[in-house]
Amino acid sequence: MRPPWGGVGVAPGAPPSGGRRCARRRRRRSPGRHLGARGRQRMSTANSPAITHLLDAGTDVLVCCGSGGVGKTTTAAKLAARYNLRHGPNRVALITTDSYRIGAFEQLCTFGMILDAPVRLVRSAQELQETIRAFSDKSLILIDTAGMSQRDLRLSQQFALLDDPAHIRSYLVLAANAQHAVLQESMTAFARVPLSGAILTKVDETTRLGAALSAVHERALPLAYICNGQRVPEDIQAAQVDALLRLAEEFAGLYDAALENDTLALTFGKRLTDHVCC
Repeated sequence: MRPPWGGVGVAPGAPPSGGRRCARRRRRRSPGRHLGARGRQRMSTANSPAITHLLDAGTDVLVCCGSGGVGKTTTAAKLAARYNLRHGPNRVALITTDSYRIGAFEQLCTFGMILDAPVRLVRSAQELQETIRAFSDKSLILIDTAGMSQRDLRLSQQFALLDDPAHIRSYLVLAANAQHAVLQESMTAFARVPLSGAILTKVDETTRLGAALSAVHERALPLAYICNGQRVPEDIQAAQVDALLRLAEEFAGLYDAALENDTLALTFGKRLTDHVCC
């Protein structure tokens, strides 16, 4: 029998059930809740010619920039490999400005040997310009920048390299598993670089995509690619914003379910299951 106040057995003024509280939290935390159609379009690559034709044939120079440890070198190798698969061999060249990290040049050389692509290390804006001119027979030149801390004063030297050639297109590489404040700091540090878009890495290493998507949206950067593994070139895909938002919402739901379980456990003084990971 239905209760006199209607509904399904919930008294007027009673606090919402755990399921409804969880749903409300999911709606509040949903990365797409405040994004709207305009925000989704701004993050999408659909209307961005610079990104739509990122791997089309034609002489171009692409820069992978970002803080250390976000996967710039591997991302550059993935893009180079994808270009080779689409347009054939001997059309890509690789450049690195990273003379600080031990083994950085050697790592890129290894990728170059696999891809049959020449690799050069440059240390100045003039050397960079000369190297780009030397690679004029290549359809795509990928530049892997030094991966140093945003706080490092040597970063200004990298800006000098990136600002000089006017036709270079730079993409900010961001780790999806980084905290929102770290992502914001990285974007602030690279604000002087005219960015064409962003590439999101380490998507497979996080269950919290909301921070990365929010940071990209706040800076109005279109997403070009996402990387979800170490394999070259398999683990890189063109970014689909709606699919990423759905995945982020699914992750948020899983997190809220675990949180609700902990809340109930505290209420009843015991775990609801013995298989909850602490």
